[in-house]
Amino acid sequence: MGGGKSRTACEQVFDYALDYPGLVALVARQAHTSIVETTKKTMLNQVIPEKLIVRSRSSGGEDYVELWNGSRIHFVGLEDPIRWYSSEIGVVAFDEAQEIDEDTVLRIMTRLRQQGMPNKAILTFNPSNPGHWLQRWFIVEGKRTEHGFHKRELWMEGATASIGDAEFFFAKATDNVHLPPGYVDQNLAGMKEWMRRRYLEGLWEYISGQCFFDVDALREYELQAREVRPFSNGIMVGDIAEDVEYRINRGKKPQNRIRLVPGDGNLTVWKPPVRSHYDEELEKDLAAHRYVMSIDSSSGRGTDYSAIEVIDVEEFEQVAELQIKAETGLVAEEAYRLGRWYNDALAAPEISGGWGLAVEQVLKRFRYPRIYTRRIYDRLNQKYTDRTGWDTTIRTRSVILEALETALREGEFKLYSLRAINEMGTFVWNDKEKAEAQPGCNDDLVLALAIGVYVATSLPRQIVELKEKPREPAFAVTGWGA
Repeated sequence: MGGGKSRTACEQVFDYALDYPGLVALVARQAHTSIVETTKKTMLNQVIPEKLIVRSRSSGGEDYVELWNGSRIHFVGLEDPIRWYSSEIGVVAFDEAQEIDEDTVLRIMTRLRQQGMPNKAILTFNPSNPGHWLQRWFIVEGKRTEHGFHKRELWMEGATASIGDAEFFFAKATDNVHLPPGYVDQNLAGMKEWMRRRYLEGLWEYISGQCFFDVDALREYELQAREVRPFSNGIMVGDIAEDVEYRINRGKKPQNRIRLVPGDGNLTVWKPPVRSHYDEELEKDLAAHRYVMSIDSSSGRGTDYSAIEVIDVEEFEQVAELQIKAETGLVAEEAYRLGRWYNDALAAPEISGGWGLAVEQVLKRFRYPRIYTRRIYDRLNQKYTDRTGWDTTIRTRSVILEALETALREGEFKLYSLRAINEMGTFVWNDKEKAEAQPGCNDDLVLALAIGVYVATSLPRQIVELKEKPREPAFAVTGWGA
């Protein structure tokens, strides 16, 4: 609210109308009376100079302005959108899109087929409850950019092709230099707390207390995460077979070594791995950091994703995140490369349900050096035995979720992923008092983080420093040498 969203949409539509003579543009809101009193006034009073308008109409079901170059901008309400389903338009702008049904937006977007025109859709909106279709479209799975998020491909559920790319920009009142003095401090800051969080700070959160995680904590994490830029986005590459042969002393040093290739990829890295190094300020050698890599796998089909989270044990912070929809063998390959890059991170694949077990078996076949081991009691042999992988049961699920919730509520864990924070916003208590993702939403990032946080907290936090090499006397006369 107050971020200049409607004005920006009007300016963009006007730019298209100037650049593409003969453009047919739609500017829509849910109700026609709303658009007449708001968006249309903004367009005519602040954006389009009156002398450029050669024709206009606002009666008989028609509400439009036509420019001297033949471009026409229609102002419509979507109470009855059927009349536009057979039109050919070149640009559409949905103002206050959180009030409009997803299906209505999609159907009108199919009318973007005017020849030689940009055929773009612009949507302005305020946050709503987590899991809203606009959050899924523009934020969930988006790649962080300087001003918001970008998706190379936007897919609808059950579709066979994407409907294009999607770019999202934060529009905050505190960044709008055109607001009158005192507007933010008096008008917006004086709202109710939940309204202030939603409309001033732009937070997607429940206002009815259904969320499993502490809402205030998620608010703080989201505000902080917005300001954090990742070290890199990209993909991990490298020949796994060569790496395995070299690691078990059966081959030469790999030519195609495992490394991060920056660019367009599903992997987000906030902090690169910390190797052993000499600290000039402390004047001593420091050991490499230890990392935990938790893996929540899916089949790679349907709506579920596989997630990999990497946590720095020493700093107790999230350093990397991968969310992909791929078969278990490919997930295991991604995990191998990422874990090896992060100093042979302790891999904790979630093995319940079968898909994680397949990932664990592939990691074992690759002879991955460190896999999480738990001790269980074998009732048949009446002795304790070690098993690899993380087994999620009713009891352990509650334990890991509580560990993550406590770490976030106490502010101990450093979390940078807006994707994960948004997913936590849709992790709610159901009617049977069970914490789970609300219908239509995912929880792979939540569970992967919960496993990683729990395993990391079970490890000693104090790093073991490297032992200094014993000094040898250089000369009998001068004493010890450096």
